[in-house]
Amino acid sequence: MSKSTILVTNATGKTGFATVEQLLEAEYYVRAFVRRRNHRAINLERLGAELFIGDLSNTADLNLAMQGVQRAYLCIPPTPNILFTSVAILLR
Repeated sequence: MSKSTILVTNATGKTGFATVEQLLEAEYYVRAFVRRRNHRAINLERLGAELFIGDLSNTADLNLAMQGVQRAYLCIPPTPNILFTSVAILLR
């Protein structure tokens, strides 16, 4: 049985980065949701994560990021749209 694909939001943050590292060590397939391709995102990619560059407040980006995902680790930084983002991901 293959392991789930897991989406990790805010993957370049302190908590998100550590989560991606641990999931990859446990041999999960990880899609790392990031705002931009910076040095931390590149490091996640080098570790084996698939990068998804997008905006958590954009419904189209959320829908694309969730394609083929069975689980999500929702790590959202304080934002004006935190409730919208949380509900949008949960209802997907």
